[in-house]
Amino acid sequence: MPVKHQQSFFSKVIHSRITTVVLILVIILLGRSVYERYMIEQEISQRRAEAEHIQQQLKERKDTLENKVQYLSNERGIESEMRRHFDMAREGEQVVIILDDEINTEKSVDTEGFSTTTEVAPWYVFWR
Repeated sequence: MPVKHQQSFFSKVIHSRITTVVLILVIILLGRSVYERYMIEQEISQRRAEAEHIQQQLKERKDTLENKVQYLSNERGIESEMRRHFDMAREGEQVVIILDDEINTEKSVDTEGFSTTTEVAPWYVFWR
């Protein structure tokens, strides 16, 4: 008979309202904790994706800069950049610069460094 009495005691404890309330509270607390961990995981995942995107952009920039350094490390690249930025010419060459249509300007530079510039304004710009 003592076993039956023990079973009924456990049965009463398990089926009591207090046990049910305690179990519901534990489930709510565990659910809240799991949800918070899930949100943290989502945030970390998003940050990782952004970091990978930035890393990819930096790799592309690195490759571009390496190509530019390689281009500028030889004589042809240096000459090309000098011509582009400083309007330089070799002996016997002439440089012609064409500007906007608002003011027709023709500038020619010979290799000795002398330059001549002529400006021709359109006929309707007489108030200038």
